Amino acid sequence: MKYLKKFFSSFRFPIILLVHVFFITLIFSTIRGHQESIIGKNKISGGDFTLQSSEGPLSLSDLRGSVVLIFFGYTACPSVCPISLATISHAFNKMNQNDLNRTKALFISLDPERDTLKILKQYTSYFHQNIVGLTDNIEILSRVAEQYGMKYEKTVIPESALGYVISHSSDIIVLNLNGKPSATFPHDTDSKPLLKHIRNILNSG
Repeated sequence: MKYLKKFFSSFRFPIILLVHVFFITLIFSTIRGHQESIIGKNKISGGDFTLQSSEGPLSLSDLRGSVVLIFFGYTACPSVCPISLATISHAFNKMNQNDLNRTKALFISLDPERDTLKILKQYTSYFHQNIVGLTDNIEILSRVAEQYGMKYEKTVIPESALGYVISHSSDIIVLNLNGKPSATFPHDTDSKPLLKHIRNILNSG
């Protein structure tokens, strides 16, 4: 949680997200199954995909020439997802505008039942304007998750507020300027090595 705390203390952060994270954390605090992300991941084959954003369909190939960070999760995730997006945002806030213009992060929701495009846009905007929320039907999302080695499992828990939880792999995937997987970082990594890797790719291009 230290990176999330650093994020909160370093930037002006909407109180609504603080409240959101606080109450969602309380809701899930007794649900052991979600407190840890799924360990390990499948092989990353990569490849193009098209998902829906609040601005319309977005294909990975549309971002060719940019560094792209991919993270899978969902907006009701109590800890892993906010930490990951805070880590990405912290790295982005250390970048100059020219580098930001060539960098994008894609937050792909594994919860299309609840995460509408409006909710995703509102949620990602709390962290950084260069983070785009994406969703689609579950069949398409599952195919993209498999392409990028992500494991996830939805567990029905009737006594919980949401009725279910989604455990998922938590790596941040970095793609190079050609859209090829370049590296993965743990969701709670320090933002410095992530930022260094992004800059190395940009400088090599």
